[in-house]
Amino acid sequence: MYLRETDVNLHHLRYFLSVARAGGFTPASRELHVTQPTVSNGVAELERGLGVRLFNRTGKQVELTLEGRTLLAYGQQIDDLVLAAEERVQRGHVLPGERFQFGAIDAAVIYLLPEVLKEYTRALPDVQLSTQVAPSRYLVEDLLMNRSEFALIALPYDDARIDALPLVEDDMPLVVGAGHALAGRTRVSAAKVVEEPLILFHADSVSRHIVDERFAEAGVVPRVVMEMRSPEAMRKLVEAGVGISFLPRMTVAESLAAGLLHEVAVTGMRFHRQIGMAWRRGRYFGPAIRQLMESVVRRYGVEEQWQALLPPEPQA
Repeated sequence: MYLRETDVNLHHLRYFLSVARAGGFTPASRELHVTQPTVSNGVAELERGLGVRLFNRTGKQVELTLEGRTLLAYGQQIDDLVLAAEERVQRGHVLPGERFQFGAIDAAVIYLLPEVLKEYTRALPDVQLSTQVAPSRYLVEDLLMNRSEFALIALPYDDARIDALPLVEDDMPLVVGAGHALAGRTRVSAAKVVEEPLILFHADSVSRHIVDERFAEAGVVPRVVMEMRSPEAMRKLVEAGVGISFLPRMTVAESLAAGLLHEVAVTGMRFHRQIGMAWRRGRYFGPAIRQLMESVVRRYGVEEQWQALLPPEPQA
């Protein structure tokens, strides 16, 4: 007896189980609060799907066939599992063994999430987290392919399929190494900046788009000597004097305070980005996922904006 995907309908299986327990179609219909023909037709459909007889019918009496007794043993287990699954997902509790993936750009993992994740993992030690660290474009691809539940990305990001909640604004100052010729300057022109070797993010990143747009508005073309994805690596190269760069303040704050880097303003230009939480529009979040997202929201004080964007909880 081969069970194909469409052979067993749960309603029909429950009709069968009730008939087997009650000893007849009429008492089963009373137990299920449906008509007797509904039960009879459901069991008949199940028998046709499986290609076997489940009951021997002699007048008002019904007895399980050998195949019926076999299905009864498995059917009770199936029904128990379905009821357990319904209870588990409807309770709205976070349960041990749950796991999910979220994404974050490099700076968000290093500077925005450590305290949030520390509190979350202490509160829910049995939830297994998988974190994808990548540029924003790749994180959004994961959201659209349902590989990640949400992601912390650089904004603005224009995609109608994505909802995004800004969390923090992070400006991107021009920074130079302590030994660089511009280290003693407080302000320079855009024309002066493009004479210097620049270390910039890759061309497909949000942060790079911001820099390119500002230079295009100023009518100058930067001299890019190196493209990278890691702001931490870029910071170290600028400190070493390989080039200069526009880097997120959260990435360079310690180096500026220590005198390893110097900030230089660019006349008439401001470079800044936002970091926000993004997710696929209309997506539902279970309790474990929602709790982590709400921890991020509380941390950065955007509860009202979050409630305005979040899909409503399904009604019972």
